[in-house]
Amino acid sequence: MKLRLSLFALLLLALTGLTLFLSWAGQRPPSHYLSDLRSQVLDSPRPPAAQANLLLIRPQLYPADYQHPQRLRLKLAAALDRARQAGLLQGDTLVALPEHIGTWLLARDEKAEFYQARTRQEVRDWLLLGNPLLATRALLQNLDAARLDEALLRMKAKQMARDYQQLFADLARDYRVTLLAGSILLPEPQLVDGQLRSGDGALRNASLVFASDGAVLGELYSEPWPWRATSGQTQRLEVGPWRLEVERDWHAGHPQSRLRLLDSNLRSPPLYLRGRLDWPIGGATRHIRLIPEDATDGQGSQLLGFWPTPP
Repeated sequence: MKLRLSLFALLLLALTGLTLFLSWAGQRPPSHYLSDLRSQVLDSPRPPAAQANLLLIRPQLYPADYQHPQRLRLKLAAALDRARQAGLLQGDTLVALPEHIGTWLLARDEKAEFYQARTRQEVRDWLLLGNPLLATRALLQNLDAARLDEALLRMKAKQMARDYQQLFADLARDYRVTLLAGSILLPEPQLVDGQLRSGDGALRNASLVFASDGAVLGELYSEPWPWRATSGQTQRLEVGPWRLEVERDWHAGHPQSRLRLLDSNLRSPPLYLRGRLDWPIGGATRHIRLIPEDATDGQGSQLLGFWPTPP
């Protein structure tokens, strides 16, 4: 009888502990948010023959900027407001954002400690503690570090796709610009009736362009993940007087892109994320980082005006 009572007490204690842990893991109390909204204009003089411009934004982003899509919007809107004041936004301006600006949307609604993590290991630890279902799956399947990153992304992919489209469509519409919305890593992304959807297949790096009314412009672009030089895939778009191609690569040790004018082979400066986002990209080699080491500091986001003349 005593053995049964002891076992019952232990079971009750374990259930109580599990209940308390799940309750704690699900709590997302509001946290204080401070962000650097400064932007630095790195503009070239406007040539006399220029009819329109490209605006490249290298946003300075931190984990806390992704706690909710509205925080990311605040950061990007501040950069666009600064560009407008500097005369870099017009009706036919193409605004380009960096690779993987959408991938970190997986960090939405995590525990406050996650955004304060200093190392990649701390990032993973807090993701596991804040997502018990993911932690259970990781334990049962004995997932290694790279696959754990992927498991988290797949768990949040549907919400990430919705957030990506709503955020960048709203920005394009509110600022009346054409917006190349960087990219987002999703499993088997598809465009269904104008809506970005994630599937259950292989991870792919996807990108959309939004017109000034917020509608998707052209087709969904996606490429194999991880990036490889032999994929032979490029994203092309026509904006105003230009025919453009987006060149993506990891040759610098981090994802970056450039815009190339097809009629003149003129290329824009490189476009990449700035700030401190140290999420390990699942499936990529360990020396690849989202952000170059020399872009972690500095005075806020960078705005690069690019004034190519049409043919």
